[in-house]
Amino acid sequence: MERNTEIKKLLTLTNSDGNVREHPFIFFKVRYNHFRDTSTSIDLEVRDKEEIAECECVLCLPDSYSDNGDETPLILSFHGAGSRVCEETDKVGGVKYCPDCINSGYAVLDVCGSEPYGTTMGCPEHIFAAYKAYKYAVKHFNLSHDVLLSGASMGGHVAMNFANTFPGIVRAIGIFYPRLNMDKVTVNGHECIGTWDKIKAKKEGEPSTHDRIIEIYRFPTNEWYELNTVGFNPYRARSFINSDGERVVIPPCPIRIWQGTADKTVDPVMVEEFVNSVRRSGSYIELHLLDGVGHKLSPIMLKELPMWFNRFI
Repeated sequence: MERNTEIKKLLTLTNSDGNVREHPFIFFKVRYNHFRDTSTSIDLEVRDKEEIAECECVLCLPDSYSDNGDETPLILSFHGAGSRVCEETDKVGGVKYCPDCINSGYAVLDVCGSEPYGTTMGCPEHIFAAYKAYKYAVKHFNLSHDVLLSGASMGGHVAMNFANTFPGIVRAIGIFYPRLNMDKVTVNGHECIGTWDKIKAKKEGEPSTHDRIIEIYRFPTNEWYELNTVGFNPYRARSFINSDGERVVIPPCPIRIWQGTADKTVDPVMVEEFVNSVRRSGSYIELHLLDGVGHKLSPIMLKELPMWFNRFI
């Protein structure tokens, strides 16, 4: 993979103590195959092809980074649906979730997302673009090949999908108020809506989350199409229903989740159910419930994230 044009900028991040610091950010682009064959045809013809798309990426290096010596640990930190990576407007995506990690010696990488919207929805093309960005970063910088994953809201969804797709390179996951169910789930009589249920657009003239899922997951009609979400719906991926009728999720690595109890966007009940579903498999997961916190970052999340990741480097 040849070295691409890189744009370097000094931008600020605010850590958990409220201190603002400048950090060097490196913006670059990667090319990836946007094609995805969801057909079940048995025609005697070549089904695969390449539809090359371009994705904007950003990498933040800590002060301790060196081109020589020990590799710097790398975090892939995925932004939520309301954010993006954009050099022109200084948008750094999910890197903003990791200021304390950067101060602790971690490098952090995020990608803008997949076509057609750029905003993160955790679809296969987004995951493939993130993997290309990861491959570029470890080839051209002195970074660890094993990675840690972070993200907030829909970025938590992306982190889980990346880990399920590339389990061999992921050591651990630390995610904030993550969206873990695409479709509606009922837990002990409590209905937890999924991203599929968001049928109202945030802005006039824009597609709703519901319509975006139809397009980027390539549903053949306007109805829910389970086949095209296999492997990319965290609550259903790597899972089964046990003899008690409960879902059991088997994650590829240890997970820690931070979730506010007053969150109106991501249902805390659903997050607790996901944690319980992982525990039913005997796998390791931690949950820090934050009383009265809504759908937003808190200093506790920022401060505890590097402590969690320090266990795995």
